Amino acid sequence: MTSILELLRCEFRKTRRRYLIAAALIMTVLQLCWCLYGECTEEIVTHGWMLFLYQFPLVNAIFLPLLSMMIASGLCDIEHKGTMLKQLFTCTERNRLFDAKLLYGLLLITACVLLSWMVIVLYGFLHRFEGPFPLKLYLLYFLFTLCPTIMIYLIQHTLSILFQNQTIPCFTGIIGTFCGVFSMFLQNIPWLRKLLPWGHYGALQFVGMFGWTKETRYEYVYFETMHTDWLFFLALILSACLLYLIGRNLFSRKEV
Repeated sequence: MTSILELLRCEFRKTRRRYLIAAALIMTVLQLCWCLYGECTEEIVTHGWMLFLYQFPLVNAIFLPLLSMMIASGLCDIEHKGTMLKQLFTCTERNRLFDAKLLYGLLLITACVLLSWMVIVLYGFLHRFEGPFPLKLYLLYFLFTLCPTIMIYLIQHTLSILFQNQTIPCFTGIIGTFCGVFSMFLQNIPWLRKLLPWGHYGALQFVGMFGWTKETRYEYVYFETMHTDWLFFLALILSACLLYLIGRNLFSRKEV
């Protein structure tokens, strides 16, 4: 029986000529360019460390779900062509195949999130942001960025591997991204961000900005760390585990 490691190597070989890794890197670079391009003003230097923690969850809510959709669809679309799935089922277990493709996609997602995190930190040091680097807060930001992305990728992976027509998972990803971003602007409906997996970036946002007005702008701005809902974070982890088991079970029963 084929091992997970061998299946991961197969996934790399299959996607090497489809430039999936390059596409993931390009999207990550586009995300960073959108956020970091332009003049580094005095306000950014002064408030940079906390300002990034406040602004980037919204950016992540736009780019990372689309990145997850692209990677999941790219990985699973290969198997739906011809009789590829039937051939794979003769040499490996269905659950093992599901796990291998999921793990390969999550490795790409994690690498992109880590790359983005490192560039943000490096940008702060190169432009000499004022104040000490809040390592603990940035590690928390990395955790609260990666976990919602894993949850969303599980949804996209499950849909992409179950449906031969990739329009369905792509449509789900686009609508989910739109609803997730929209929910982040509805501050008076916090439960909506917790209900939608695509809104979890906002639900786990732990830095708030206060004192900004159109007239004074950043003159009286200050940032505060807000209460972290660890119970919700635990629920997110348990939901991801449940979704994984459901998707795995559905794929094991899939007719090809």
